[in-house]
Amino acid sequence: MTPIVLYPATSLHRVEPVTRGARTCSFFWIQSMVRDDGRHALLFDLDTGIQRLGADHPDHPSAVVLTGVYHKLLRQWAEVS
Repeated sequence: MTPIVLYPATSLHRVEPVTRGARTCSFFWIQSMVRDDGRHALLFDLDTGIQRLGADHPDHPSAVVLTGVYHKLLRQWAEVS
């Protein structure tokens, strides 16, 4: 399996020279539907918490409630063109 490395647009990075074998590259840009970094971070943290709750307590009713909150915030904050 070939690894995929994603960098945020604000991230500086460099690529080391290939000393053996070959490098295969693909470049593309994606855009989040939630542009505000603070809101994006909140949704990420909420989603991470929901996933952990589901892993630790698969049938916990709070997971359904929190998932609903996540989707309501996503609909409220998303910029769809």
